Amino acid sequence: MKISTYIIFLSIIFSICKSQNEITNFIYGESQNLINDTEILIEGYMSPIGKWFGTGLNAGWYNTSRPHQFPGFDITAGFHVITPDNDLFFNPYSKLQSISYDYSQEIPTILGPDQTVQMFYNEEELFNSPPGLDWNGPMLMPFLQVSVGLIKKTELLFRYAPRINLRRLNAGFWGIGFKHDVKQWLPVVKPLPFDLSFLSSYSNLKSSFDFENEGQQLKFNVKSFSSNLIISKKLLFLTTYMGIGYQYSKSNFALNGRYTIYDWDGNDLNEGSAYEVSDPFNFSFGGVSGLKATLGARIKLLLFTIHVDWTKAQYDVFTIGFGLNSDIGSKLIGGGIEKSITK
Repeated sequence: MKISTYIIFLSIIFSICKSQNEITNFIYGESQNLINDTEILIEGYMSPIGKWFGTGLNAGWYNTSRPHQFPGFDITAGFHVITPDNDLFFNPYSKLQSISYDYSQEIPTILGPDQTVQMFYNEEELFNSPPGLDWNGPMLMPFLQVSVGLIKKTELLFRYAPRINLRRLNAGFWGIGFKHDVKQWLPVVKPLPFDLSFLSSYSNLKSSFDFENEGQQLKFNVKSFSSNLIISKKLLFLTTYMGIGYQYSKSNFALNGRYTIYDWDGNDLNEGSAYEVSDPFNFSFGGVSGLKATLGARIKLLLFTIHVDWTKAQYDVFTIGFGLNSDIGSKLIGGGIEKSITK
């Protein structure tokens, strides 16, 4: 169910790209200035989606700062509720070199209102910008995570969603994280009654959409990285935690295949002409970048956990997760391994 929700929202990304005619609105001409302008327009239009995925991939990696000891583990499933930061419009007029428009208007992003803006080239109508989805609420992103304890209070974390095909949409992601108790190396804070750890994570999301014409494909990929310093305190079955960190993501947009552009001769507008281009775009642009702070709480009853947290960042995130958490045998097995290593 969680994976299907993820796919449904991925489908939204490509809802404007159901035919060659709509795509070619964005790929007029082989002139370098026009290509640069088109990349600027695509980046502005798709930017909220890149930030959405970057935020979701970087969120929810922890619900305590205490790492498992081998063979301790946990399996956690949940979802993020991500609130866009009013990214409904963009205005790139100062960056465009060849394409122009009425600069008093703002161009809708993919989350913006269902309206278009007329684009011009040499004072002639070129195309209409694609409309937004008129998105008025938060965005969801599910996750499934497995964590395994190692030695020296170190833990490995894994996220994975197998590539799933839904009609012509193909998508999946994976991630890996590393958590380590730093308190053990700080004599001044080692006796204090809380846990302190460092966590770093990397995620990679890949998605593609095949158009009706054979060989035409849109790819949208996101890579993300985060590092966090986490502090937590456990009282009976309740663990409260907070963290501060840095996150970064980068998106890549690629349009592959051969496309025919009508009324364009490769250099200028020319009614009745047709021009063919191959693999017209493959470029990267930024997503989220900056500090983030998280505050949350976890309840553990026997082997089961539930946690909620809130992250303040460029896009705010509310996370809820449910897990199976076990440290059975950790002190005996993991402790024995630790002693044998330190001898």
